[in-house]
Amino acid sequence: DGVYIPRMRIYFEGRLTEPYRYEISLQRSVEGIFDLLDANLDIRVREEFQIRLGRTLIPYSYTWYDHLEQYFIVPERPLFPLNFGLSRAAGVQVWGVDEARTWQYSFGVFDGRAAGIADNSTTVDAVGYLNFRPFACRSGGFCRFLNFGGSLVVGEAKVPSPILPGRTSIQSSENDEAAVAASAVFLEFDEEVLGSGDRLIGAVHVANYAGPMSFEAEWNALDNEVLDERNGEQIRVPASGFHVTLASFLTGETVEGREEVIPLRPFDPRRGCSNLGAFEAFARFSLLQFGNELFDQDLADRDDWTDRVAMTDIGINWYLNRWAKFYLDWQHANYATPVLINENTDRRSVYNDLLWARCQVYF
Repeated sequence: DGVYIPRMRIYFEGRLTEPYRYEISLQRSVEGIFDLLDANLDIRVREEFQIRLGRTLIPYSYTWYDHLEQYFIVPERPLFPLNFGLSRAAGVQVWGVDEARTWQYSFGVFDGRAAGIADNSTTVDAVGYLNFRPFACRSGGFCRFLNFGGSLVVGEAKVPSPILPGRTSIQSSENDEAAVAASAVFLEFDEEVLGSGDRLIGAVHVANYAGPMSFEAEWNALDNEVLDERNGEQIRVPASGFHVTLASFLTGETVEGREEVIPLRPFDPRRGCSNLGAFEAFARFSLLQFGNELFDQDLADRDDWTDRVAMTDIGINWYLNRWAKFYLDWQHANYATPVLINENTDRRSVYNDLLWARCQVYF
């Protein structure tokens, strides 16, 4: 139980002179101070060809790159992107989108860690992202806002670094121990097992937005090297996962993508029951599974942790107006083997439930 502020951000965006645009954003860190979240310069030769320099969101995974946190359907990302999404890092990328938004691309090279707001590693990643909307030019139809595509990461961690715990629901930059109370830990590697060596991460996605409905699905796979300092051996640990999300507005609003929602009847208690805002019901299933190497090579304690997690989210979003939003979510996580839920009582369980309500203000 507890009350948390997972994100508190201030954004500054603007144009210097044509074709130069900038973005600077700050986020309250877990230590209570403001850290640099984004700091980049865009050189817009044309919409189809742009160059971005600096710290920015890495274009891996539709879940990470297509829409930001303020437009989420479910309060936090699904299992695989949550634990292996690349978050933000410094780098250079070439990106663009055509006028009709039938295609979008981004290719870049970044220097960053697996997840988290702090860049304290020497990981180097080459990243590519493609998204297509083949029916975007049509005036109507169920598939007008159909998206599909994929992304790929080829990288190398040159200096061994600790591996973050596997968690069910928490934003990637919140790695402090206090935040564990708001998110179950299902996996911790041995302290002498470090992230080091090559990694290959891939994803394919499909999403469609039609009338009041939103549908999103993505499959992810990882082939990652770790260093076992106990014997000096490099071991490859594969992982894979997928998620499917379905949502629908119950109050008549329609969507073309995950973006700002303007309720047809914004909440106004002075007008009684006629202006209640917009309501959106949602459900999501996500799964994350590691290869047999995790336990066969004694990289983690099989008595405390698991190599497979299946998680279901069911809830409703209440949009009071275009700026204020409430999430109500019940999340049920199933583990393939019992997980150490409470170290103090030595309690283990094959499931974990989380019920949360979140208030969001974004303007």
